[in-house]
Amino acid sequence: MLPWRILQRSIMLELLRVFLLALAALTGILVMAGIVAEAAQQGLGPEQIFKLVPLLIPGTLPYTVPATLLFAVSVTFGRMSADNELTAIKAAGIPVTRAIWPAFLLGGLVSLGVLWLNQDFIPRNHHLLRTTALKDIEELLYSRLRRDLCFNEPRVNYAIWVRDVQGHRLITATFKKRDPHGQDEIIAQAEMAELWVDLEGETVWVEMWQGDMSKDGGATYFSFDKEKLPLPLPPIGAARQIRAREMTNTQILQRRAELVRQVEELQAQIEREAAGEPVEAEKQSSRDRKDKQRKSDKPANPAASLPLPMRLKFTQKEIFELDTEYATRPALALGCLFFVLIGCPVAIWFHKRDYLSAFVTCFLPIVVIYYPLMMFGINLGKEGRVDPAYMMWTGNVVLGVAGLFLTWRLARR
Repeated sequence: MLPWRILQRSIMLELLRVFLLALAALTGILVMAGIVAEAAQQGLGPEQIFKLVPLLIPGTLPYTVPATLLFAVSVTFGRMSADNELTAIKAAGIPVTRAIWPAFLLGGLVSLGVLWLNQDFIPRNHHLLRTTALKDIEELLYSRLRRDLCFNEPRVNYAIWVRDVQGHRLITATFKKRDPHGQDEIIAQAEMAELWVDLEGETVWVEMWQGDMSKDGGATYFSFDKEKLPLPLPPIGAARQIRAREMTNTQILQRRAELVRQVEELQAQIEREAAGEPVEAEKQSSRDRKDKQRKSDKPANPAASLPLPMRLKFTQKEIFELDTEYATRPALALGCLFFVLIGCPVAIWFHKRDYLSAFVTCFLPIVVIYYPLMMFGINLGKEGRVDPAYMMWTGNVVLGVAGLFLTWRLARR
């Protein structure tokens, strides 16, 4: 085997060792110190957190992998430069640029890996994470009641107070259900109660024993030995809209095609209305929605009752969000390669044994320039003010130009 191939293999092994150790450490810190702490504050129990942690990890990879890859490059080539190994390589007649090829190869492979994960695996995990929280909504309610002895959310039209929670039994419980105007529509007090969630019916059922109930603002009052009270599922339930981040690339394209057809139909209806023609399709659609509402007894989609221009605006906004998500995934994934392009020459020029300084020197411009450009592109793309297919690559282009210039300087020296 040629000497330079043995050299490249040893460099690749060192890069992998540092990269995997740094990735495990950074991911663990993010999950345990940040997300799990937030989940605990929201009332999730240890069992729920244990279920959610494996689903949280894949979603952090597009952000942790580039940083840890840059750290691995800084440590590996910074050490080689400090130990004069690069000087020995040049003395042996091997160009320094040949020694950094393993880093470029690793950066390319990692970029392709993150890109592949971002197309299907990570979105499905993100969706599974949210649906798992949905399936555990009953335990979430009980956990919140155990912690705070109440459940009172602004987005929910009911509130629950208890004196104690013993297993799945609520002791001395008070329930208030508010009408659309915020007034107390139903007030119930019971010596004991239980909750159970009907996901298909999108309902939280409250079963109460030995209590009193008033309805219609106090107009109706009665006592009961046993009573059931239906409450709507909280907004984190099944009725929520699936976000673009939870969709695979195939689902994004399918949803976008569907929305484009809706935009064309809405534009045609608006033009007919402007011309004074009756919009039969819209009338029929309204009748169908009312019939479906009467049959299902579930709230209709609020957007369906909006004026046509507002519906057109919301539909176009969803298209912009889908386009931005679709363009962001490859841009973030392939950013790993550009991080390596910056990290290699900077680390080699740090002759002293100071790996952290080399990493910070590379990472600070990335934090100041690359990520702000990415966020700027995401915000403008979601507003429809720029084409995200081009804007999302601005940060990578800046890093690529700077990295190629530094690599060219390294090759000349």
